[in-house]
Amino acid sequence: MSVLRELAFFKAHPDHVYEFYIEKDPKGRRIVIALAPGIGSSCVVLTGHYDVVDTNNYGVWEPFAFDPENLTKRMVQSLCAKQELSPAEALLKKDLESGSFIPGRGMLDMKSGLAAGITALAAFLDDNERVGNIIYMAVPDEEGSSVGMKAAKKILSTFATERGLTLKAVINLDAAVDQGDGAEGKAVFVGSVSKLLPFVLFVGKPAHAGAPFDGFNPVMAASVFARDIECNSECFNIRTTFSGEEPPPPTMLYYREMRNHYDVTMPGDVFCALNVLTFEKNPAKIFENIKLLVQKALDTSISLFYERMSAFSRKQNEHVAMPKFSSEVIDFPELVRRAEYVAPGVLERIRRIAEKSHPEDKVLQTATIVHELLSYAHLEGPCAVVGLAPPYYAKAELDSDRDQTFLACIKDELVQFNRMHEETIKLRPYFPGISDMSFLAPSIDEQSIEYIEQRSAVPQPDLKEYLENPLNVPVINIGPWGREYHQPGERVNRHYAFNVLPELLFAICQRLLKERG
Repeated sequence: MSVLRELAFFKAHPDHVYEFYIEKDPKGRRIVIALAPGIGSSCVVLTGHYDVVDTNNYGVWEPFAFDPENLTKRMVQSLCAKQELSPAEALLKKDLESGSFIPGRGMLDMKSGLAAGITALAAFLDDNERVGNIIYMAVPDEEGSSVGMKAAKKILSTFATERGLTLKAVINLDAAVDQGDGAEGKAVFVGSVSKLLPFVLFVGKPAHAGAPFDGFNPVMAASVFARDIECNSECFNIRTTFSGEEPPPPTMLYYREMRNHYDVTMPGDVFCALNVLTFEKNPAKIFENIKLLVQKALDTSISLFYERMSAFSRKQNEHVAMPKFSSEVIDFPELVRRAEYVAPGVLERIRRIAEKSHPEDKVLQTATIVHELLSYAHLEGPCAVVGLAPPYYAKAELDSDRDQTFLACIKDELVQFNRMHEETIKLRPYFPGISDMSFLAPSIDEQSIEYIEQRSAVPQPDLKEYLENPLNVPVINIGPWGREYHQPGERVNRHYAFNVLPELLFAICQRLLKERG
């Protein structure tokens, strides 16, 4: 708020800067809105999140994580002192020595986007005969579970209606990553990927470590699954319709066996949760592919188990009785049905315990719930339970009918801007990471929401908010580009973020506000 109030207009009109505290938020976080008024009712919204991830991974550089000038000097000194540099370190050194990039926590994700929005807002306010209105909105918690934007969507709709404003578009200011020359990062994104967090609990048959063939270690199945899916862009066998555009491949975020003490017994179960970013808007399609991959991992690991048992028996020169394993993959609702049959009400009891044990981590709550339900459901390993953990982010996209004129306008403005500024900014279909766009322009139906709810060990009551308070306006993303967000090497491209981007935002806002229809 203090930065906004330094602008001459807001110094003279402090009542045009507002703050809204999020209801029932234990951390007391707030949404900041600044209104730059002009002639007429047309309005464009510039928005982004002001929270950043922590600085723990900076190590000795942590005291300077928010001091770009000192951080640059110390990083370059450290890198010059090293005899051998990894490719990532060499690129960081080159970028910082060139002066083309500014490092620091939040410089890329996403303070620079917010700064560019304020610069465009200031340029708009400099015109005393400005046409239309701009709302600048900064929200918290995108790095957590987007509590800020979930609350802001409702506030924004009411705010605009009460002031007689007609929203023409929302521009999210999030940053893109590009490891090259910026050709992919310098873009206007007209949609955003969906994010799912499927979980798998692999269940084994514990045995004494001195007689491992008496049981089945679920670590083997979990390992095969991790090998098959980690960074494998082909594993879901879903093709994109956009040439050259692919979402980042899946990666494992949680991988742990669930016992809490040591003994000389194989673990009974192993929990995995994987990050899936996809252009597919139907969660059922991804989920069913996960189940197939889990079944394949179980079958492969059982075959491998038999091979190794046979090899061991040949070494021992004695016959070993082969256990006859069959595998089963069940959905979380089936696990609950079996457990509730034995102990009615057990799910809610375990949910309360899990929430108390891990109040800040819904994925660990998920792991605890599924693990505890096993003892009631009487499942025999090798088998697996599959479900979904929070958070879920819906795919965001333009409306193919409503937004045709808008899209044509954006394309035309990009052509003109590129020609005038000798730039190569492109139009891309999907922002390749999670963003608040998912809540502003969600592409999801009630049936998909019910599907997710049924397979969630931890309730996700806020899913219905996707369908509530729809803005019914096009939402796009235009932000800076850089490298390594969330890492110590997080850095933003200086020229694009602070010279090109503000002018691009201003040009597009002007075009949209003056465009009829």
